[in-house]
Amino acid sequence: MSYSKTFLLAAASVATLAVRADLTPEVEAKFLKAIIASSGTNKIACEDAALKTALEAQGIVVDSSAQICWVTNPNIAKTMKQFGRLVITNRRDLATSASVLIVEDGGRPKLILNTANLKTAKVQLSDAVLKIAEKI
Repeated sequence: MSYSKTFLLAAASVATLAVRADLTPEVEAKFLKAIIASSGTNKIACEDAALKTALEAQGIVVDSSAQICWVTNPNIAKTMKQFGRLVITNRRDLATSASVLIVEDGGRPKLILNTANLKTAKVQLSDAVLKIAEKI
């Protein structure tokens, strides 16, 4: 199955879930799996224990040297951005450092892309991801 079809199926399946104010690690992991797959890799750097478990359950390799990273710390986000890594977060306040945000909006997951940061990242995402996400 192509990356765009995989992403669209994953997005559609989690978009119908009723979620609480913060997205669960399982929902975030499903979105991350689709984003990671669209980049042509299967690795992400992640220090969040709950999310790491959910990612591994999805078959994603958690590796601190991966070019894609999940970050919730502002200082680490800035550093990873400077190294050209694709920074993904669930914190809107990190939008200036992150390339991708996975946030809750009206009870549903939402993807937001910082197009300026995407251009500086050494990782490219598929057109399917670029088309369905909100851009800032």
